[in-house]
Amino acid sequence: MKKTRLIICLLLALTLLCGCTAAQQTGSTAATLPPATVNAEAPVGDDGMQYNGQAALFLPSADGQRLLCRYVPVTLRHDVHPAQTIVQALLGYDGDDTVQPLGGETRLTLYGQNPVEVAGGVCTVDLTSSALILEDETLYTACLAIATTLCNLSDIQEVNVLIADQAISMDISGNLPMGTLRGHSGEELTLLWEQMEARRTPLGGDASTVPVTSMATLYFPLADGSGVIPEVRTLTFPGQTPQQLAAVLMTALSDGAQYVSGTAKMPDMDALMTTSPQVSDMLEGGRLVTLNFTADLSTQLDDCGIPMNCFLAAVTDTLMTFIPSVTAVKIQIGTEVLTQTTSLTGAEIRFTDGVLRRSAFESFLMDQAVIYMAKDQKMVAVRRNLPAGDTASPRVLLKEMMQGATTQEQDEGIQSILPEGLNEEDILGLSLQDDTLLINLSAHAASAIRQAGSEREQLACYGMVNTLCKSKNLRRVIFFFDGSSVNELAGSLDWGGSFFYCPGLIAKE
Repeated sequence: MKKTRLIICLLLALTLLCGCTAAQQTGSTAATLPPATVNAEAPVGDDGMQYNGQAALFLPSADGQRLLCRYVPVTLRHDVHPAQTIVQALLGYDGDDTVQPLGGETRLTLYGQNPVEVAGGVCTVDLTSSALILEDETLYTACLAIATTLCNLSDIQEVNVLIADQAISMDISGNLPMGTLRGHSGEELTLLWEQMEARRTPLGGDASTVPVTSMATLYFPLADGSGVIPEVRTLTFPGQTPQQLAAVLMTALSDGAQYVSGTAKMPDMDALMTTSPQVSDMLEGGRLVTLNFTADLSTQLDDCGIPMNCFLAAVTDTLMTFIPSVTAVKIQIGTEVLTQTTSLTGAEIRFTDGVLRRSAFESFLMDQAVIYMAKDQKMVAVRRNLPAGDTASPRVLLKEMMQGATTQEQDEGIQSILPEGLNEEDILGLSLQDDTLLINLSAHAASAIRQAGSEREQLACYGMVNTLCKSKNLRRVIFFFDGSSVNELAGSLDWGGSFFYCPGLIAKE
């Protein structure tokens, strides 16, 4: 009997600690355990998001047989994806008695203003042209090391490596694509290279008759017109010429995304193209892919709800991320060569001589985050499309929640989970200590939650807690208001303690 009573007491204590019990009547405080003492100060600004950590770097062993792991100290931020910092540490590692530096005596560096992109579980790394000095096997090993290092991060599954915005070839003719990579820790590097060599067109052979199967990253327009998002697909090409690679990629785009949600339905681009893709050499070096479409391309895209600028971003990114040495894309619609489009903010983007380059569409790359909204006094998870990199930021996620439910979400009965009138200015500071996120909200936020009433207070609190704990893999959240710990706002919660992820308030799908 004593044992039974002890078990009941323990279960009750756990329930109260979670704070997931239903809210009490307005004006009364929900029964909770006394809040734990908070030994922390309210953060002002986001400097507390920086921390010293360790990165696992994978480098080729001294004998070149395998990739070995080395842990190095790095300075990171909890609100910025660590991929670029880790790649820089990898490229800058000088080697030791048992591992070689990447590229040997050739120092590899990053290219461009945004050299490391992370979205949809795919990371694309852009190296400077110094990488072209390397022999093919050494370059391939360096790319495998980059991919294995990045795939060690929980939210990256595949990696592309470019050189000065161009996809890398693995043969002398510049036809065999390296393709999208995955991690290869523990595997023999010489065997992996032999497998790549076996895919090459034999010396003196016809590349158009040598089929190849490879992973490729396709970029699809999002249905809300906010940009494009990547999806990796394994494709089989009948031959290795750039024309054949482009044709299969365009067909694959027509099929639409298979795994990523929220993308637009794609038109049949094979039917819309008046000729097969054409590839020519450019005077300044590199290759140009020309796509000729029927005059009604814009109408067909409108019928699918795809803005022209997002379509151009999807096609350009897809072709240039996979086909070796492609430096530009040209689009002809009817008899007119496309020479301009608009950015996501409506600014004009001009294409000199009708040449589209990958760099023109950097801002179009989007990622997806889950935030919680309210429906029928329960929490529901909704996906939001955010600029690549922003999904790592708790401030961005809170700001997204403060913007409230979209028109489409409202039509589905989904409501904002936070009181109206809140914005980024109400986030006074963020700090992460171990597995605990400290949030300092304004006095205005406290007043808004208080005025919203006790029935909405619990959803507002745990909407923030569940959103941040799920996205950042946190254990708990501690709130401050205007720099101070507050016990009571609307009466249904004690805000002075710690809040844990609470699935009990989430509606079952």
